[in-house]
Amino acid sequence: MRSSILSGSLLLLLAAPGPTARAGEAWDIERCIRHAVEHNIQVKQGLNTVETARVDNAQTKLNYLPNLNAGLGYNVSFGRSLDPTTYSYVSGQTVQNASGNLSLSTTVFAGMQKMHAMRRAEFSLMASVQDVERIKNEITISVAGAYLQVLYNKEQVAVSQAQIATLESQIERTAKLVEAGALPIGNRLELEAQLASEQYNLVNYKNQQINALLTLTQLLELRDVPDFDVAVPDSVTLEAEMDAHGLRDVGEVYDVALGLPRIEVAKWQRKMAEQDVSLARARYYPSLSFGASYGSSWSDARQKPQLGPDGKPYYTKYPFFDQLGDNASSALQFNMSVPIFGGLNTRNNVRKTKIALRNADLSVKLAEDRLYKEIQQAWTDASGALERYNSAQSSVVSNAESFRNTEQKFNAGAATAVDYNVAKNNLLTAQSLMLQARYEYIFKMKILDFYRGVEITL
Repeated sequence: MRSSILSGSLLLLLAAPGPTARAGEAWDIERCIRHAVEHNIQVKQGLNTVETARVDNAQTKLNYLPNLNAGLGYNVSFGRSLDPTTYSYVSGQTVQNASGNLSLSTTVFAGMQKMHAMRRAEFSLMASVQDVERIKNEITISVAGAYLQVLYNKEQVAVSQAQIATLESQIERTAKLVEAGALPIGNRLELEAQLASEQYNLVNYKNQQINALLTLTQLLELRDVPDFDVAVPDSVTLEAEMDAHGLRDVGEVYDVALGLPRIEVAKWQRKMAEQDVSLARARYYPSLSFGASYGSSWSDARQKPQLGPDGKPYYTKYPFFDQLGDNASSALQFNMSVPIFGGLNTRNNVRKTKIALRNADLSVKLAEDRLYKEIQQAWTDASGALERYNSAQSSVVSNAESFRNTEQKFNAGAATAVDYNVAKNNLLTAQSLMLQARYEYIFKMKILDFYRGVEITL
């Protein structure tokens, strides 16, 4: 179990610095999961992606609004220049002119590209939201695995320390019997060698515990926490965890798990691929656009014609606002663009989007197949772990009784130190196997429950 849990725990390992925790605190599994999700960098990046998708989605709706633009211009000409209001040349003076316009334009029809783009943006938003949830789920499972690995290592250390205490007591008793001549000195030497071996094992167990805690703190984005520790459930809680879970049918778990974010992401991406096909096909259709404009201009070189009393024309200064009114112009435009031939570019784009849609279908199928295999494997592992645990429990009981009898014989001088060490090692092996099976079973059942939407607690 140790290798399987550690490999799963390292999937989302991030080495970036994170917030610190107060020394000496013992965190339960719920707090570890909550903290890891809140401070994970991938989650934060995913939330930024969601915000970007929301902006894109809002923009596709705003694209239905027409474009409205205003323009202003001012020009000064020297020497011979053209009066833009009269289109006559003026020489020997400085000419100032100004113009302004207001224009509106919109696409009336373009194969419903705006509608397909809007739907695609909505699907993209949903996919990004589900992708964040997918990351959170992966973090949750990784933290749970790392947390249970720490608990397993802690129990290994506790068992080893208990064995060392037993050996030290036995060595002290044996030394007195050797001094009294009741036992040969070889018995004491055998026990001392066994003590040295167990002390070596304890160092290894402690190192494994330190590494497991390091893995967990890195998943939590913590640093500078030399005294960080996890809350250890009591034996009653762990036994209740063993009894509370029943192995459900793989198909039942799978049917519920199909609603997990990892599957939803693939399905929303498939919907995006469908809209890509519709967008590509829309370019087969002609496009119709509409525009309207209004503008006017002014020039200080322009003069206003007048009629004198004698009926002869003469010219006076043309007031600014009079020019704006007289020079005003407006227009309406309708433009249609019909695609006739473009190097088969549109057709090939449609073909490529159809291929992408087929790949999206396969991605959904692949995600569902992987999920089923993971559930199937977790179910098989949990079933095997439960059988090993029940078998190991019986082995611990029988080996404990065997060790007790051997210890009594050893104290009475009816058994050798070799017999004592063999019985003790058999008991240690049985206890270690039981611990491995118990934590593997709990971890696999937590995964199966999580697939069914049950929150991981302990």
